[in-house]
Amino acid sequence: MATLWLLSAFLCVFAQGMDAPDVKSSPVDELGVRKHAWMVGGGFSNVLDTYLSPYIYKGGEIRLMRETQRLTRMFWNEGRRTNDDSKGRRTKDENERTAPRVSFQTLLDLHGSYLENRAGNVNGWAGGVRYGLGWLYRVLPEKNVGSVTDAWTSSQFQRFSLEVGPMLSGYLGTVYNERNGNNPAQAKLDLMLDLSAACSYRFRLFHHPFALRYQLTVPFAGVAFSPNYGQSYYEAFTLGNYDHNVVFANVVNMPSMRHLLTLDVPLSRRSRTALRVGYVGELMQSTFNHIKYHSYSHCLMIGFTQSFRKI
Repeated sequence: MATLWLLSAFLCVFAQGMDAPDVKSSPVDELGVRKHAWMVGGGFSNVLDTYLSPYIYKGGEIRLMRETQRLTRMFWNEGRRTNDDSKGRRTKDENERTAPRVSFQTLLDLHGSYLENRAGNVNGWAGGVRYGLGWLYRVLPEKNVGSVTDAWTSSQFQRFSLEVGPMLSGYLGTVYNERNGNNPAQAKLDLMLDLSAACSYRFRLFHHPFALRYQLTVPFAGVAFSPNYGQSYYEAFTLGNYDHNVVFANVVNMPSMRHLLTLDVPLSRRSRTALRVGYVGELMQSTFNHIKYHSYSHCLMIGFTQSFRKI
C-alpha cells in the first residue's frame, strides 16, 4: 500500500508541469475536451455462490478502473441567429447558445480477490472485468463555461449538477473454489441495460477548488448465463444439454447496484491534471435457476484525472 501511495504521488508531481493557459471558450470548444481518469485501489470482498458452496467466502480485493467522459451534440440546442432591431443593433439572443447537455461515459473496471471460508481451511478466487458505455443527460447543466482547461478554473462555475441516463454494460468473470472436484469454477457472464444517475458538487476550501462526484448505477434488464442447479459444465457444453442456461435478468432476480464516489483535487488553478481519491462499492446479487449468488465489495481508490483537448 505504501508503494501505491508513492507511485500516485510521483504521477501527480510529474503531471503538475502539464499546466495550460486559461483560455476562454465557447460551448463548441467544450465539445473537444475529453476527461480521462485512472484509479487503483484495494479493499475487501464477500462472495457466496451456492453452485460451488453453501458457505460465504471473504477476503481481500484489488481493483483497477479507467473512466472517460466527453460532451456530445445529442439534444444540444446550438442557438439561432435573430434579426437586427430597428436601429441596426444585434438583439440580445443572437449567437446565444446553451451548454451541451449529454455526456458520453466509458467505464472499464477490473477486479480480483483471494477468498477463504470462515474456518480458514478452504481458499478460492473471484474476479472479472466490466465494461460500460453510458449517455448521461444533464438535468441541471453547467451555467458557465469558463475555459477549456477548466472544470474548475472559472470563478462562476455552477456548484451543483445532476445527470441521469442509460448505460450498456457487459461483465465477464469467474468464481473458483479449490475444494470442488467436478465443478471447481463458476462462470459469470451478463449483458445489461443499466440506469445511472450522477451528481457533482464543486466547492472551494482554503481558496483551492475541489470537485465531489457520486454516481449510482442499477442494472435494469438484460440477459445472463447460469447453469441449472446440479448441472455440470460438461453436460452443458460437451453433451449439449441446454437447461435454461440463458436467463432474463432484471431488478427482481438480480437486485444490484454499483456506487462510485470520487473527490478531485486539481494540482494548480490552471492545471488539467487532478489527484483523485474515491470509493467503489459493488453490491451484486442474483438468483438464477435456484442458484443464489452475491458479491459485495468495498474498495478505496486513488489515481488521477487529466483533460485532453482534441485537435
